[in-house]
Formats: sequence, C-alpha cells, structure tokens
Amino acid sequence: MIQKTKLIRALLVDDELNACKNLHNILSANFYNSIEITGFALNTKQAEVLIAETKPEVVFLDIEMRGENAFQFIERIEPFNFEIVFVTAYDEYALRALKLSALDYILKPINIVELGNAIKKLEQHLLLKEKAYTFNRENEISISGNQYANKIPAERIILKSQNESRIVGINKIKYIEAKRSYSQFYFEDENGPSTFLMSKPISDYIELLPANLFYRIHKSYLVNCNYIKHLHKENEHFTVWLKDTTVLPISRRKYLLLEDFLKQLDIP
Repeated sequence: MIQKTKLIRALLVDDELNACKNLHNILSANFYNSIEITGFALNTKQAEVLIAETKPEVVFLDIEMRGENAFQFIERIEPFNFEIVFVTAYDEYALRALKLSALDYILKPINIVELGNAIKKLEQHLLLKEKAYTFNRENEISISGNQYANKIPAERIILKSQNESRIVGINKIKYIEAKRSYSQFYFEDENGPSTFLMSKPISDYIELLPANLFYRIHKSYLVNCNYIKHLHKENEHFTVWLKDTTVLPISRRKYLLLEDFLKQLDIP
C-alpha cells in the first residue's frame, strides 16, 4: 500500500484556457487527497517561469500548442526534475512520448479512470524515487580513504544502488549523461565499456569530479577530457568526438571555451 505523506505538486500546461480549467476541476474534485495544483500556464514561456518558481513534481502537458510544442519545450529545458503526464487530443504522439520517458499519456476528453490510474502510477513512482534518493544520499557515493572530506584528489568512486555497487577509477569514466534528475555513467572496466545509472543530477558530479579533467560540454554531458579524440565543426554544427567513436553535441560558445581548456591540458 502506498503511504502518502504530502500532496504532489502539479503544474497544468495547455494553450486552451478551458482545457486547463477542465483538468483543474477534475483534479480538484476527484484527486484532492493526492494532487496540489501549483498553477497553470497557457504557453511554454509561462510554464518555464512557473516550473522555476513552484518546482512541480509532475507537469500535465498538452502537446500541440501555439508557438512551441511540448516536445520542443522538453528538449529545450532538459534536464529537468519533474515527471510528465501528456494530456492531448492526438493519439499519434504516444510512441514519441514513451521515448521521452513520459509517465503517462492521456487522451482528451479526459477519462477519470485513466487519470486516476496515471496518478496511482505517479504516487508509486515518486515514493520509489524518494526511497532510492534517501538510500543513495547515505550510500551512493563513497570516496576511498576519506579523500573527499580531506580535499585530497580521489582516484576512485563507488557507484552504488540498492542492488549493485561498482568501484570505478576516476580516469576510467569517459563521460556522464544527464537523464532528467538521474545521471548515466559511461566508463571502462575489466569487462570493457560499461554504464551505471545514478539517482543524482549531473550537477552533483560537476562538484565531485576533478575540475581540471572533466568539462561540461553541454547541459546534458560532462566529459573526461582524456577521452576526447578531437573537436569537429561543420557549418554551425559543433561536436566532440571521443576515442571510442562516441559523438556528443556541443554549443559554439562551449566549443571555443573547450578548445582553450584542452590547450591548457596539452590535449590535442
């Protein structure tokens, strides 16, 4: 049984005012024990402001909106820390929504049973996420020999989840990819290329890993500069090529800054 300790903060985003009001009324009337509506936005610019102000745990998001659709919006603001429930009149976007790891996809007109199922799924997901976060705050990252506390450069970190732990050399980490509020590690171990998903945002690792070795080339990527093979630009398209043939995006501004950074490290 799911034990709720607080209401789930929710933001409603739809460019039709009546649609926002309708969803607001349904949630308020039927799910007031689960959902606290922190506001609603009629476009993605308003949504971006309200997300920063209210820090919702879930966004009920329409897809086809004037100016910028939901997919463009999500790609622009990644990484983010909230769950997404799409509420739309169009069923052809379901596959793309799943690829974006949306929690659920509800068609208009809204079916209360389907909405209730989505909220149950949301409650369970957030509860498991909270348990994982609590566990990982205590156990997830350990620096060998108390190096971090003493400000001595670490040689290894322990990546730890509820089911598995891995000791990884700092110099074996190729790059880290932001996956919303999680971080995917890509590294080399005795078995070859490996990955490990951590329930912390990429910003935590920017502070943890050596600043003279790891460079944030993109909002979604933190790269070990020792694994960079070369930088590439074609017209206005800029990329970073790693030695394992991985190609990662980088902005023009970051590209120029990274060039200077690599020169200081004497990395071609």
